[in-house]
Amino acid sequence: MREFILKYWIEFGFGIVAAILGAIYARLSKRFRAEQEKNKAIENGVRDILRIQILDTYDRCVDAGNTISVSRKDAIDSAYKSYSALGGNGTITQVHTEIMHMKIV
Repeated sequence: MREFILKYWIEFGFGIVAAILGAIYARLSKRFRAEQEKNKAIENGVRDILRIQILDTYDRCVDAGNTISVSRKDAIDSAYKSYSALGGNGTITQVHTEIMHMKIV
């Protein structure tokens, strides 16, 4: 009788522990995927805001006769670096280059 208890109940206990650990893993995995999706959405939103800010500043500087202040130029350079780090590219690279070559007033 003791052998039966040791053999089957210990196996049963390990099975229960494995099932509990599996359920915990599934729940944590689901949360992790949800957080990844949320973080990606935030990343995309921040990148889009930086893009809009760079383009807006570019338009204002062009309207001002292709001139820019030092502080605005530094801010755009910093925004562009963040934009690039978030995976932005394309048109904004050319816009950044043009801004960096504008006359400082």
